[in-house]
Amino acid sequence: MAITYSGEAMGGQGHVRVLFRGRVDEERLARAVHLAIEAEPILGYRFAVDGRRPCWHHTGEKEWAAPFEVFETPDDQCLLDFLADPALPDRPPQVRAGLFRSQNDLLCIKLNHVVMDGGGLFRYLALLSSLYRRLGEEPGYRPPNRVPRRHGPRQVLRHAGLLPAVRALTCLRLPPPALPIPGVSSDRSRQAFVLRQVGAKHLAALLSYAREQGATVNDVLLAAFCRALFATCEAPPGRPFRVEVPVSLRRDLPEESTGDLSNLTGLYAITIDRRPDEPFEETLARVRAGMEREKANRTELGEMLFVEMLLLPGPSFVERLMGRTGYAFSHPSISNLGSIDPRVVDFGPHPVEDVQVFGPILFPPNIGVCVSTFGQRMSLTLHYCSSAVDPDLMEGFLGRFVDELLGAPR
Repeated sequence: MAITYSGEAMGGQGHVRVLFRGRVDEERLARAVHLAIEAEPILGYRFAVDGRRPCWHHTGEKEWAAPFEVFETPDDQCLLDFLADPALPDRPPQVRAGLFRSQNDLLCIKLNHVVMDGGGLFRYLALLSSLYRRLGEEPGYRPPNRVPRRHGPRQVLRHAGLLPAVRALTCLRLPPPALPIPGVSSDRSRQAFVLRQVGAKHLAALLSYAREQGATVNDVLLAAFCRALFATCEAPPGRPFRVEVPVSLRRDLPEESTGDLSNLTGLYAITIDRRPDEPFEETLARVRAGMEREKANRTELGEMLFVEMLLLPGPSFVERLMGRTGYAFSHPSISNLGSIDPRVVDFGPHPVEDVQVFGPILFPPNIGVCVSTFGQRMSLTLHYCSSAVDPDLMEGFLGRFVDELLGAPR
């Protein structure tokens, strides 16, 4: 959606870490990173707000920051510094990569959510790995010139139809106040990244449990997320709050357009309250019913149309409206990117051990978890502002989330 540039509610930068088994060809990878920008010219553009609407400006390579860096003797702080250094929309390129060398190399990619969503990220990884393989066969290869093309809300509305979006708009309701994550300061200078993983045995049990309950894995994840949030925030019983679930809008585009590097994210949102001593299955049933309503109402189209209407006068109008009404575009959210096809990260002779995705940071009082699965391992990641919230609180939240997931199949 067009509202996903950096602001008071969130930072617009996502990350992916690709862990190799062994060492890759450094020079070939550097060349592939560069050629990927040639293949998708939008990655070399600059994002700016000119007049009333955000837009993209062409830039020359001389204006780019370094798109590829190598760290020969990295430590944890070195990696954290690279991850936390912002890749700003007005400072091209929109994707940057760091190779952290060791016995088993780590490739870290940071990207602007403005230019691509989770689906776009996977398409970028597929492009990068295909270029890496091609350069191994043909060192002088260069991708053909391509006219920058981006699909956004207007293209989605054109193909999905305005009438379904208007109908969905009538189903929207003002959200209740968010259940806040307690902050400790207004300092946003430090960031932290937390990772928890669910192994093959527990993942198989989780998938089986979802089938037995007639639910999706997303439903189970959302139920566990809500229960962990209740406990972490000590939510008062009976008070409703809103949780958001990003959803791809690519299904509303023609098949030949779904591979573009675009940000095509809509939202489902459910309103749910805490019920003391409620079994997991009952929370899951309420979550499942809420998600089924969202899907039936095509809420993601209504949310998209609502944001586009707000942006017509310009982003400054949105900021003034939010300031006067207290309305926030960001609430606690959980994004499940699903299973990552091994072909997406096929670097030829260099096998990939794991892929971990971290979503954009949500500033207090919000919180967001990103979920992805590679092979037989599910990764649950949390990117947060460690100078503004208590790190123990956030670590505890993610621990409760995992405990709820592992306990559900019992």
